[in-house]
Amino acid sequence: MNNKKYNVTITQTQPTDSIIAALAKLFKISPDKAEKILQKKSFVIKKSTDKATAEKFHKAICAIKVNCQIDETPDIEDDIALPEIKDIKATDAGRPLIDITRPDITPLHSEHAQLTLADGPQEKSDKKEKIRPIDNVDPENFCPECGTIRASANSHCIHCDYDPIELNRSHRKSIWVKLGIFLIVLGIGAAIAFPYYQQYAKQLQIQSDLELAFDARNRVAEFILQTNFWPNQNIDAGLNKQISNPSLKSVMVGDNAVITVTLRAEVLDGKDETLIFIPNTLKGRIVWNCLGGSLPTKYRPKICQVKAPAKTP
Repeated sequence: MNNKKYNVTITQTQPTDSIIAALAKLFKISPDKAEKILQKKSFVIKKSTDKATAEKFHKAICAIKVNCQIDETPDIEDDIALPEIKDIKATDAGRPLIDITRPDITPLHSEHAQLTLADGPQEKSDKKEKIRPIDNVDPENFCPECGTIRASANSHCIHCDYDPIELNRSHRKSIWVKLGIFLIVLGIGAAIAFPYYQQYAKQLQIQSDLELAFDARNRVAEFILQTNFWPNQNIDAGLNKQISNPSLKSVMVGDNAVITVTLRAEVLDGKDETLIFIPNTLKGRIVWNCLGGSLPTKYRPKICQVKAPAKTP
């Protein structure tokens, strides 16, 4: 009859998610414990069992792609010799703690150590398993640079010289510097753009106020078509004697219905400028030429601007 015993040992295996899950399910353990078993160089999963049971375990473990082997257990009585006990003679210099001649001396420990080899040689424990996580430590107390535990989240790290207070101070200083640079650039941009904005706003205002002159022009054209008379003054065409607005100083009808529009110096470049409308007839209609006058081109409506000649190739 075969009385030999066998150990089933799991050897180091690359732990993947599928293998960890399969091993945890097979032995009904947590995935963390299954991963630790796979990371060990060797782990006895079944001790001192018969050959049939050992082969059953070996087959099941190999089926989930975990490295496994069967080892025959050594004969403890043959391989491990008990130490010989020698008689120790007491000397005058020292006596055992338990002395029957002195009842006042009591042993330091009342319990006797029990030594046994019944379970066979014990496997050395992995040192990594003795490391336990530190409890009751605020995660913010760990140094973000090297992981050293500090007294508080704002403490200086003596290991890597990480100083959150100095870092925050430097960060705030950097923000103020960037903000200052941004304001300087914004100020320079505003100083450059402001004159252009003023010019653009002035042009829009003049263009809007010139609509009054165009209204007067249209009324003169209607008057000529209805009466066949070319007025020589405002009153002849039924216009007010004085026509003006914030940009226009006056709108005056002169000889042969020529309209002179005078723009105020305060809205231009320091002096009064004029825009002149000259009427003509074309196929029974009144057409106007407004290219005359001293008003700069940048303030003129598009129909009153001289077109640049086309470039010849």
